[in-house]
Amino acid sequence: MNKNQRLLIAGGTGRDVGKTEFICRLIKKITTKQSVYAIKVSAIYPDEELYHGNHSVETPGLHLFEETNRTSDKDTSRMLRAGAVKVFYLQTDNTGIKAGFDDFLQHIPENAVVVCESNSLGQFIQPALSIMVKPVCGQIKPRAIAQLECANLVVVSDGLSGFPELAFICFSKARGWKLRANSKLGFCSVQK
Repeated sequence: MNKNQRLLIAGGTGRDVGKTEFICRLIKKITTKQSVYAIKVSAIYPDEELYHGNHSVETPGLHLFEETNRTSDKDTSRMLRAGAVKVFYLQTDNTGIKAGFDDFLQHIPENAVVVCESNSLGQFIQPALSIMVKPVCGQIKPRAIAQLECANLVVVSDGLSGFPELAFICFSKARGWKLRANSKLGFCSVQK
């Protein structure tokens, strides 16, 4: 599996744990110095289709949508408002994730910086950073356990702290996404 230094994947241990809010805050932080493209990947498993929202009237399968509406409550719309240049939504079963991500890459510049909300993409592409968002307490969905165990950073979402872990995440054109070992609140100093 190839490593993509310009790709950061953030997933969550369940629904409504704060992963989209974390991603939006990350996009706001990084876009002060760097253009960012975003994608949300929803791997549809049997009986989960209702939870991912309606992005199309088409039948299930491999669907890639560019979000252009900045005013809706959808996660992809929130990412646009946070400052992403373009945002896409990929809805597919697990077998279509790699092909769908490859299709997404055809719609953005070759060396684009990418933030992805997904628990599934990391099975097919190794990101520079893998981040998992989890609540202070609560159940972890079984499919998230493997991602949680191999994440570079686990973010605890308490609804109050504003994700202080953002201070550890950096992007530089020369090195891609990295974690800082010693961090103070503020933007990463390794920007180039």
